[in-house]
Amino acid sequence: MLHIILFILKLSGLLILILLGLILLAVVLVLFVPVRYRGEGSYFNKVKGNMKISWLLHILSVTVRYEEEVLIAVRLFGIPIMRPKKMDDELKEAEEIMVQAMEIQEPETVKEARQLGRDVKKTVQGESESRQPVLKDIKETEQVEKESWLQALFRKIKKKLIHILEKIKYLYNRICDTLRNMKEKKDEIQAFLSNSENQKTAKLLYRQGKRLVRHIFPVKGHGNVTFGFEDPGMTGQALMAASLLYPFFHKYWNLYPVFDRSVFTAEGTFRGRIRLLTVLMIGLRMLLDKNFRTLLKRWLR
Repeated sequence: MLHIILFILKLSGLLILILLGLILLAVVLVLFVPVRYRGEGSYFNKVKGNMKISWLLHILSVTVRYEEEVLIAVRLFGIPIMRPKKMDDELKEAEEIMVQAMEIQEPETVKEARQLGRDVKKTVQGESESRQPVLKDIKETEQVEKESWLQALFRKIKKKLIHILEKIKYLYNRICDTLRNMKEKKDEIQAFLSNSENQKTAKLLYRQGKRLVRHIFPVKGHGNVTFGFEDPGMTGQALMAASLLYPFFHKYWNLYPVFDRSVFTAEGTFRGRIRLLTVLMIGLRMLLDKNFRTLLKRWLR
């Protein structure tokens, strides 16, 4: 009996160790194996594009294509688990499902009774609204007949002046409040920027944000752009404007100006990877900063 119990405990321990090993392996794979993406696009009188996202030797892959419409396909171990489907069709299906879910089936008698009630309500409201202007006109006519034209003119001028003075007072108060708020915000901004801890946090945020952008952006890429206008002078001006930024992307993009006709074509490819561990390390580095946590809590409130 004791041997059986020990055997069951040993077997349970092995199963637990195997399960923990599988969980650890899954965590390591998720953290260290990057998600890779690559895409290509072109424009020759119409836009075309293709992008593929894969993980762990293409065990999981997502393909997105665009050519007049968006198509999405998902594969697991090479087996399609989501067939290519149009996004417009999916939106239409979702809309139909929502409409069917929100519709309430009612008996015809109940519908007729509700419609009759709405008609009666509209009729009563229409009659009451038609009577109100008539009664108002009668009262105004009687009042005008009682007053002389001089009293009516004086009353109108007085109301107009009061209205103008109220507007001026309101505008003056708004200007004073705006100036007061600007002064308070200016003082707050100056105090925030002059704080040494905030300056250190801003520098840390800039470094980590720059690191995150470099990690997410494509590692490799290449493209060609051909452009031209009917006016050669305009083409030259566009080329001059592009030359200001060309030193930053000359390794990845080629520009081909055309001076004798109006044309614009473009094509390019890119690829990159995103590793979850790197993203988590960047976020953790920011959360370890005490001043950043304080500012984040204040902003969330």
